[in-house]
Amino acid sequence: MGLNYNKIFNIPARSLNEVKITKAFFLSSFDLTTTDKNVLNYEIQSMNWLASIKPANANISAEVNDMYNYEEIQVMVCTLKGLGLQQFGDKCVQLFQKYIPYPILLIIEDEDNFMINTCDKRINQNDTTKRTIEKLISTPILTKLYKDDLVSALFDGLNFTALDKTNLETVYKSYIKAIVNYQTALVTGATLVRNHTRTEDDMQMLEQINKLDKEVIRLTNQIKKESQFNTKLNLNIEIQKHRKEIESIKNKLGQE
Repeated sequence: MGLNYNKIFNIPARSLNEVKITKAFFLSSFDLTTTDKNVLNYEIQSMNWLASIKPANANISAEVNDMYNYEEIQVMVCTLKGLGLQQFGDKCVQLFQKYIPYPILLIIEDEDNFMINTCDKRINQNDTTKRTIEKLISTPILTKLYKDDLVSALFDGLNFTALDKTNLETVYKSYIKAIVNYQTALVTGATLVRNHTRTEDDMQMLEQINKLDKEVIRLTNQIKKESQFNTKLNLNIEIQKHRKEIESIKNKLGQE
């Protein structure tokens, strides 16, 4: 099922490219790992360079310093074969964000679903032509078949008219904020207006919840293997402690 992503992003026509990205581009331009080559050659159906937002075509100033380079924002779409998003989506994100040095608003899709990704990546201090990934910020997998109120709010936040266009850094951080707001809304059940500082706080709290959830799963699996009653009891106490902490963080996320 095809989806016109610029109906979501509403990027002005002067910034649109609609150019196909060939697999040969990746193979000839970068020193890919074996895993990256396998994903590129066998799992990706097509790649499209949807838009390039830059000062010359968007009338938005660049922002460059020793740590970050926001001279251009690229918007790219990667289409996987069949229903491969669940299995190969994260690997495709790594393929694009690891090798292409620009800030990328990235869409990974398959026949029925898609996800939207951004990335906090800094200039590599040993080689300024390369970037170091600090954090990947993605939506969960979304269906192409329908959208609920939370997804509608996500799309509103990604609309070009809603972005902070002070410079290209604030534009890109607006995309990040829209995704983080959606992640937060999935936890709290409501979309709340956030400033940049609060968005950073929300990201940290979401990461804490994710780590605690993984620890609960680990401890639960450990209980299943444990035969000693006292050990099981102590593990259960730890699980309850983590669950209370998760609820406390969720309450903080829900606050204005």
